[in-house]
Parts: sequence; structure tokens; C-alpha cells
Amino acid sequence: MALPWALAVLSLLPLLNAQSSSCVNFTVPITNASLDQISGKWFYIASAYRSSELKEWVSAYQSAYFYLYSNYTEDKMLMREYSTINHRCVYNSTYLNIQRENGTLSGYADKPVVTPEQMRQFHEQVTCMGMDKSEIVYVDETKDQCGPLHKQHDEERKKEKDPEGPKERGK
Repeated sequence: MALPWALAVLSLLPLLNAQSSSCVNFTVPITNASLDQISGKWFYIASAYRSSELKEWVSAYQSAYFYLYSNYTEDKMLMREYSTINHRCVYNSTYLNIQRENGTLSGYADKPVVTPEQMRQFHEQVTCMGMDKSEIVYVDETKDQCGPLHKQHDEERKKEKDPEGPKERGK
């Protein structure tokens, strides 16, 4: 499940080669600073596919978000993904290998809803790459079914950090 997201987040270089020279080039070198910039929570907003099979597959997604955590020394990122697929929550956790010599292009946002200007830019990029707006698949964050599982995971992580719970002062 995480592999398609990982590929989308960390490397879409073949698409960059296929674009016209007037398209904006979003590639940047991967450094510790750029890994810090992409660390955190990201929401899947929309994607465009030429392949009808891929478009059909991704159409089952109602909502998705994930967290990325950097590990500079091992050139890896931990990804925790929460997806609502066919009205049920699917959770996946995996490590992604970082290839620093490749650039990145991301179709995600740091908020579940983007501005009209951000969506316009996304549409322009899709068009510039030779695709039609009808090839875009959108998700709806209001259909997220992963809230309870996400909350449970957060509580478990907090307990792992302090297994004895809150300390009383003065004792």
C-alpha cells in the first residue's frame, strides 16, 4: 500500500522528462534541510493518471494522509500512512530509502484543503504535462475513517515516551 505513495512522494522523474520545457520544474536536491521540509503530516489531495487501471485503483480512496520522519544517518524515512479506502481505515507503516541524487515532486499538501490558487497551479501542471483535468482523481478529507486509529496510535506513542505516566510534583 505504501509503495505507490512512496514513489509519488520521493520520485516522479520519468514524468519530469516527459513534460514540455515550459512546465515548472519542481526538482530540488535532497539534503537534510529538504528532508526536514518534507517531514511531518501530509494530506493526499488529488492525482492525475493516464492509465485507466491506476485511475480506477486510486478511485477507491476517499481520504489519505501520512507522516514522514527523517533518519539522516541511514538515509531512510519512516512513513506512517492512514488511508480510507472503500469506507474503511487502512493503516500502513514502512521505511522509505532516500536516494539523494534524485529530485522530488509531491502531489500532497500540509493541510487537508488547498487554496484555489494552489489547485489552479496543480491544474496548470497537470495540463502542462499533457494530461486533462478529467484524468484527475480527488479525495475528500471529510470521509476519513482513520481518526480513532490515529488517536489510539498517538496515545500509545505518548505512553512509550513516559511509561509511568505523569509524575506528581514534590514527591
